Amino acid sequence: MRRNKIVIILFVILLIVDFIFSFFQYYQMPLYGDLEGGILPDKYVQQIIDDPFGFHAIKSGEKHVNPNRFFSHYIFMKYFRVVPKAFQYFSNPISAVYLSAALVKIIVQLLFVYLLSFFISGYKTIRSPEFINVAVLIAPLFQVYGYWSRMGINDKSIAYTFFYAVPLVLLMLFFIPFFKSNFSKINYFILIPLSIILPLSGPLIPGVILIVSFLLFLNRWIKSYRTNKRRLTNYLKSVPVHFYIILIPVSLWSIYSLYLGFFYDNNYKTEAIPLFQRYLNLFPGIVSQLFHSFGFPLMLVVIGVNISLIKKNETLNGRLLIRTIKWIGVFSLLYILLLPLGGYRPYRPYIIRYDTIMPVTIALIYFFAASSYYLINNLRLNRLKYLAGLTICLLIYSGADFKGLGRNKCERAALQKIANSNDRIVHLPDNCKVISWEIISDSKRSEAKAELIYFWGITDKKKLFINDLKENIEEAKKAGLKTF
Repeated sequence: MRRNKIVIILFVILLIVDFIFSFFQYYQMPLYGDLEGGILPDKYVQQIIDDPFGFHAIKSGEKHVNPNRFFSHYIFMKYFRVVPKAFQYFSNPISAVYLSAALVKIIVQLLFVYLLSFFISGYKTIRSPEFINVAVLIAPLFQVYGYWSRMGINDKSIAYTFFYAVPLVLLMLFFIPFFKSNFSKINYFILIPLSIILPLSGPLIPGVILIVSFLLFLNRWIKSYRTNKRRLTNYLKSVPVHFYIILIPVSLWSIYSLYLGFFYDNNYKTEAIPLFQRYLNLFPGIVSQLFHSFGFPLMLVVIGVNISLIKKNETLNGRLLIRTIKWIGVFSLLYILLLPLGGYRPYRPYIIRYDTIMPVTIALIYFFAASSYYLINNLRLNRLKYLAGLTICLLIYSGADFKGLGRNKCERAALQKIANSNDRIVHLPDNCKVISWEIISDSKRSEAKAELIYFWGITDKKKLFINDLKENIEEAKKAGLKTF
């Protein structure tokens, strides 16, 4: 008993260290681009803010950018207009921005680990040994850097974290009550608001809602059929009331969201490709997902080993897990087949990428942890060997992610230089991106970014900036280096 307590204390320490280190990784991550248009906001985002449910767009036929993503835009805008200024009460303006970004990402990570741990262990309290054991299995797979490019949840860009990770974690919260037998009426106070918000929050959510809702009703039909209740009336009576009250309306609202997506002002029309070609592009996307780096295939290998061991040590819970992975397979297949219908983006040529595949990644991480936890508690033979192998796998994930500190040094220094400069146009090194995906070769292109920097209180007036070679030469001369 004492040994178990020591192990649990060690696990708690490991989790705390993991979350603290992740927070510092987020805090020292660059901001990247697409912030100023969403925060100030620009005219395109303002169209969405003025027409949150898209009624005007449908009535008038006007096309907007992201017409069915109002809540993601709104929450992102409000958060970065308020929180960085609130942090300035105890931090300088530059640090306040990075703290704001890090706070969102660490909350997403904490919620992700908490929700999966609760769902797998069945314990809500974080003090439960079962909960902690599951959390230790999940935490290493949440990659901040490491294998992020294929299995990342939090986007490196803080802007896109609000369009992918945030709504997906909320969607996990939304669906958990439908997989639990002890549904409470209190759940309605969470589910009803989320059923309105989620379908208009990010590009992946409506499709995932429709697929999961369909599979939940299908699962009920199969159960009804197996118990010889094959009449439709018997099936309809067997479906819980909250399925009708929540899942049907949210599915209809999701269909509306997808319809609203037809009013998307596509900036990439000139680079559009036929639907058939998009489906062909899935194959190199799948190959890249499987073989680009070690993280994703390692997870699949562990899942495969776990399935094999569960079948050899099968119990009732083991059979349920095998059935679960079959449903995950069906979900993954349907989801991937629907992806090309979402359109084509030149920056995502193979359709499948870490961001579009996130729902499948989350489902696989769930099964990785659930099946591993089951085997830890039920494996009869070679249990120590299994624990040793699983530990090595988790250490590989942790080791791969043990990097990323100091990535925003250049951007922070550039922001500080802009703040301290008296020049109307501030010259920055040509290899230093500031709130941008690329260097700024024309100072006019920094105008909206300069407005955002001024809004945050980093500068006392609007100052444009430019990345140029001149600055690098001057810095080299100051350092006593030769220039050519």
